[in-house]
Amino acid sequence: MKIVLVALLATLSLNVFAFNDPKVGGTVSVAKDLEKSLNPNGVLFIIAKKAGPDSNPGDHSPPVAVLKIEHPKFPQAFVLTPRNVMMVGTEFTGPLHVIARYSQSGDALDRKGALEGFDAQFPSTEMGNKNLKIVLKALLK
Repeated sequence: MKIVLVALLATLSLNVFAFNDPKVGGTVSVAKDLEKSLNPNGVLFIIAKKAGPDSNPGDHSPPVAVLKIEHPKFPQAFVLTPRNVMMVGTEFTGPLHVIARYSQSGDALDRKGALEGFDAQFPSTEMGNKNLKIVLKALLK
């Protein structure tokens, strides 16, 4: 009886753990005045960077995790998890700056004509925040 109970408790704790994996999520929308500039072949990148006391969403720190969404439909929902980490072994922990970039060419590094934004209410966020509302409103040159 004790063995069955221990096995049952172990199974339950594993199932609870499976639903508690670290993640952040929300939606990305486009500012009304920029909707016409979208290319139907563009790609949306959701980029997470480590946040610290001297960092901001616009700094040039390397990404920790990236999610690539081809042919997004706005408003576009997203979830970043440890599966989106760029380098194996990198911890996916907060706080994070979460930025969205819509690339007209599909290249994450091509800034010409790209749209970018972050959630002004949460310029940095902890794990578990699934209510980010990112608005693409900066046209990059």
